[in-house]
Amino acid sequence: MQLDYNTVWLLGTGFIFLFVFNFMPTAVAYVSDHPDRHLLAAINVIALFSFALWFALMAWAATGNSEHPLIKRFVGTPKHRGRLMAGVLSLVLVGVGMSAYSLNLV
Repeated sequence: MQLDYNTVWLLGTGFIFLFVFNFMPTAVAYVSDHPDRHLLAAINVIALFSFALWFALMAWAATGNSEHPLIKRFVGTPKHRGRLMAGVLSLVLVGVGMSAYSLNLV
């Protein structure tokens, strides 16, 4: 199968758009000097596989409010952020695994 120039250009442009779109919460957090911008950036890498997680990160980055009870409950102190990252990563891996299983890829 040989791809023509228009197909390659369309796929490349689409990939760049999705890449920029995915890391928009991180850009918003850094531009607004969000206090948790490094944590947002780390979680944003995992958000490649979850639109719901991306939406939550975008809301958190745009509001800049770390004092909301839900954010405090799940993010907690810097000491407990390793558990947060492990929990999010495990949920994403389970989701990818279940998707692969349902598509008969495993």
